[in-house]
Amino acid sequence: MIAKIADKVRADVRLSAEEGLALLTSHEIEAVCQLADEVRERKVGNQVLYASTLYIHPTNLCELSCPMCSFYAKPGWKTSWFLTPQQVLEKVEKALPFQLSEIHFVGGLWRDCNLDYYREVFQGIKAMAPTLHIKALTPVEYDFLAKLHGIPVEEVLQRMISWGLGSLPGGGAEILVEEIRKQLAPQKITTEEYLDIHRKAHRMGLPSNITMLFGHVEEPHDLIAHLLRVRELQDETQGFLSFVPLRYHTENNALGKRAKRLKPPPDLRLLYAVCRLMLDNIPHLKVLWKYVGIEMAQTILQCGANDFSSTYEGEMIIEMAGSLKAEMKQTRIEELISQIGRIPKQVHSGRECVSA
Repeated sequence: MIAKIADKVRADVRLSAEEGLALLTSHEIEAVCQLADEVRERKVGNQVLYASTLYIHPTNLCELSCPMCSFYAKPGWKTSWFLTPQQVLEKVEKALPFQLSEIHFVGGLWRDCNLDYYREVFQGIKAMAPTLHIKALTPVEYDFLAKLHGIPVEEVLQRMISWGLGSLPGGGAEILVEEIRKQLAPQKITTEEYLDIHRKAHRMGLPSNITMLFGHVEEPHDLIAHLLRVRELQDETQGFLSFVPLRYHTENNALGKRAKRLKPPPDLRLLYAVCRLMLDNIPHLKVLWKYVGIEMAQTILQCGANDFSSTYEGEMIIEMAGSLKAEMKQTRIEELISQIGRIPKQVHSGRECVSA
């Protein structure tokens, strides 16, 4: 079976859902990884991308209470915070000497983080550093802002573009299968709504990432269904620059407390390899070293991935869920990439790759 699939891949013939599932449940992991890395080299060469990113989380106060989330807080909780626009700009100014390539904004759904808030923040950043790339907010947040102000999502996006928005991150996708999505985040927008906001952003010239959260209650066929939905929209818009698998972490969330009911995650090498082989129309496959560990991330770069993520200055969402509590300098990232015989290249989200 794997040999026949390999023949199709080498002939640039698109794989079916059945073939994707066969790969994802295969025991021939080394063969699948080798095939994915062959495709990676053919399509994007031997460069490994990375970004120098300042993460800004304006608030973790959120109107939702998603079972898989370790980030949200409610008013009065000791763990809650809210940054004023001035505090955000102070963080940015302090980080500018670190040769940032981009700023990544993601936060909770909170009414004080409205369009006036983002206008002040984005315009302040652009006044301070006109060339700094701003990557901001997930479709869930854009839906919230549209409803908060009573305007279409397109108008929200247009205003944000006029203030300096350059791209969208890929968070909030979870699994694009409603049955699974309702177990992870029942209050969030639906699969169709989520994808449609990416569609609208792409039509307005905004590139984006898209993620996939794995290792919780999903089955292998759910992962393949997710990849097919992403591939289908990419056929339509060509707006996704990077696909980002996210390993679910169990700490500090309701779903994690029911860990005995969770499905064992698939082999990480195999999962990334299958993503590369199924997503034949998305150029970049990103491995987040904070999610999987540094050594595993280096291994995955040899299983189809070509992006080592970023420096993670100020990142909190992943850490609060139990990931590595570490940052990494650009020199160290380049050293790790070079160790496996690949060529490091720093980018930002508006150029060759969108950072997760």
